[in-house]
Amino acid sequence: MLLIFATLACRPLGSSAPSTQAAGTSCEYIGVRFVPPTGWSVKEESDGEPLSRITLQGSSGSHQVLASLFARETLPSAERTRSGQAHAYFQKFQAATASEPFTDFIETSFEDSGRTYPALGYRERLPGPLPAMDVQQETIVLLVFPNDFPAGGYFYPIFWTDSHPASAPAGSLADLQALVASFTVKSSPLGAPAKGCGLS
Repeated sequence: MLLIFATLACRPLGSSAPSTQAAGTSCEYIGVRFVPPTGWSVKEESDGEPLSRITLQGSSGSHQVLASLFARETLPSAERTRSGQAHAYFQKFQAATASEPFTDFIETSFEDSGRTYPALGYRERLPGPLPAMDVQQETIVLLVFPNDFPAGGYFYPIFWTDSHPASAPAGSLADLQALVASFTVKSSPLGAPAKGCGLS
């Protein structure tokens, strides 16, 4: 399964002043706590939405990575199960991006540390001034469901976009795995205080 993800890509969405994450500290926004990769910038963005989106940016090896996480309400049109909500969310996302140059969609699951996460992967190739300078963006979308789901009424998409030369393979997913492993839902995202980063 890891090989499947290593060949996929993610393009998260796009801002207040970024904070740079120190080693071993965590951040808390929208009712969730997580530990970003060391040295990455973290910022909260609203874009006029009722719930903020958290954007993380940094490098993983020689690759540039842009990630975002946010909360989504349970979809009333789908079964109130993890698989039902995931399938409906991924179908809705593909329909909304039908005009985008995304390719190679694959809906699957990702297992790590005994937990299974619904996942969607897709690619986008960005032409450079010369074919040898084309950039490949590999996007992975993981859905994190709270332990009490569907009681809380929300789930959390994490978009992870790896940008690299089209001639190079996708990068390691170790930082994504560590981010997901650190993810803890503390409260409902509605009205949750943005405590920021640097928490012990």
